[in-house]
Amino acid sequence: MFCKVNKTFEKPLYAVVDQLKTFTGVDVDGTEQGIDYRRIWSPDAEKIYSVIPKRYWPDFHLTLMMINREIPAHTDTEIITTINLYLDAGGDDVRTTFYMPAVDEPRKMQIHNQTDGYIYYKEDLIELEHFVAKPYEIWCLDVKKIHSVEGNITGVRKAVTLGTFVHKFEDVIEMFRETGCL
Repeated sequence: MFCKVNKTFEKPLYAVVDQLKTFTGVDVDGTEQGIDYRRIWSPDAEKIYSVIPKRYWPDFHLTLMMINREIPAHTDTEIITTINLYLDAGGDDVRTTFYMPAVDEPRKMQIHNQTDGYIYYKEDLIELEHFVAKPYEIWCLDVKKIHSVEGNITGVRKAVTLGTFVHKFEDVIEMFRETGCL
């Protein structure tokens, strides 16, 4: 589901290259609320990628994730596993929570740009585990498992991410073992 990598990092330099995906809606005051992903370039890319063996680097993409509101229980679209290097946790009590279905067929829906990801009704789920990330910690998540972001988000939850469409969570854990990061 998730694991903390036994390595911390210094804030990397980066520049936004272009917009990737956004899962947002407009709040009552006209503000975009939700998750925003942007492709980034970084002169510190080798340091960021160093948590996984070099031969796998081409299988991961470097992005910036920004969240400015609670995110309901969901599975991610397209991406299988993500490694999040948290720059800002978004608040002291903001947690990522993982769930399992409480019923045989939990109700789910998709928003306009979700392809293989879904949003789930929380009433149909049972909470399993959660974590609270701190700035400069690295966490790996199986984003094909149902999860949410909850708590008092007081700013923007921001992470540099290494995402893969190829490698399952268990395989990425083995990569961490190979690099000594687990």
